[in-house]
Formats: sequence, C-alpha cells, structure tokens
Amino acid sequence: MAALKKQFLSWASAYTEVVVLDSNSEFNSVDNYSNYDFIVAVDSFTSIKTDAENGFQDLHQYQSQAKDWIFGYLSYDLKNDTENLTSTNFDGLEFPDLFFFQPKKLFLLRGNKLEIQYLSMCDDEIDADYNNVISIMNNDFDLPKNELAIQQRISNEQYINKVNTILNYIKLGTIYEANFCMEYFAEQASIDPVRVYQNLQSITQTPFSCFFKNRTNYLLCASPERYLKKQNAQIISQPIKGTAQRLE
Repeated sequence: MAALKKQFLSWASAYTEVVVLDSNSEFNSVDNYSNYDFIVAVDSFTSIKTDAENGFQDLHQYQSQAKDWIFGYLSYDLKNDTENLTSTNFDGLEFPDLFFFQPKKLFLLRGNKLEIQYLSMCDDEIDADYNNVISIMNNDFDLPKNELAIQQRISNEQYINKVNTILNYIKLGTIYEANFCMEYFAEQASIDPVRVYQNLQSITQTPFSCFFKNRTNYLLCASPERYLKKQNAQIISQPIKGTAQRLE
C-alpha cells in the first residue's frame, strides 16, 4: 500500500487542486469511525473561495448546490463570522479564509479495495489515469540540504509578555483556556512540497495526514487529532488535550 500511495501522490500533484488524505492505517490501530484508509481528490469542477464575511452561509449554499463530495478547509479567522470579532495578525500567506472544491476525479482506498468515482465528463479517462499512477517509479532519496533561515514571527520578549497576559486573564476568570501559537517562517524558500510531505509522513505516521494544493498554495498536515466527524445524528470529536481526566 505504501508504494501505491506514493504513486498516487506523485500523480495527483500535477493537478491544480489536490487533496490527499491518509490515515496511515498500516501503522495505526483500527479506527471504528474511519470510512477509508486513503483518499485522493483532484481537478475541481466547481469551487468556492471567500473571506470570513458570510463564509458559513456561502459554504452551505455551495454545498446544497453541489450535492457531491467537496474538499477544502475552514480557516481560524472564520470565527469572525460567528461573533463580532476581528483579527489583526500578520498574514504572509494570503490564503482565502475558506476554500472548497468539487473534484472531477476521486479515489477511495479501504484495505485492498479501491473505489474510483469520476464525473461523467471525464469517466473515459479512468483507465489511462490508473495506468499512469501505477507506472510511476518510486525513488526514495533524501531531501536536498537547503539552507533555510527559519525566523519566529514575534520575539522571545514579546512571547513571554503575551503568555503573562494570558495567565492574568485566567487568574481573573476572564478566560479559562487559550490556544496561543507562534509562527515560524522562512522567506524565499525553495522546497518540493511532495517530497517534504513524504518526509513528514515517514517521521510522524499520524492517522490524520493531509496534502492540500490550490494552485500555488500548499498545506501539509500531520495530525493525531480528529476534529469533528458526523455519523448519522452523532458528532464525534477526538482531540488529544484538555478534554479528559488524566489517567494514573
């Protein structure tokens, strides 16, 4: 399976819109809530791209019209669409706040069973595409040693001051928890997203991994957490911190 997944990733990365979802089931225990081990969705037929204002309403309308598989992301700043909130954080990536697409081509792998779903406009390409996938040679080689100047977005002093501010808010009872993150970045970086993602996969082997591409925007994710899953009338969430009593 590992070789086939690498072949699918290499093939898919040539498209403008790509989502690859991998549960790394060969390394992780059986998940009763998973439907598939590996998903590849490419080439948008329709898509939606918007900012936070009316973002959820626009997505609902889009989903109602598409009535099909859609893949994409919801950004953190969509919180501004749920309450009277604003964000002033620096944005060097300029991703849309919300992006989803309806793929023309979809591959769903579960165990040894591969399900293929193509829109009718391109279903005559199934055989050729699959032959192209399995003909791709897998060559494992190390990433080139690029010298990246990794920087942090805020200074150590600013970081400590912000943490102290958060602690004071907690002591006052204004908040009880804060998810405080700091960005690390490199400018003018030259990397191969596919190979970086493969390297990330080999290190982490997490059950919720994702390779996302929208033109020149990429997201590479290796997460141990299930955020949300809806199964009939049940909502399932499996975060890794802050929600359950510590066991002895």
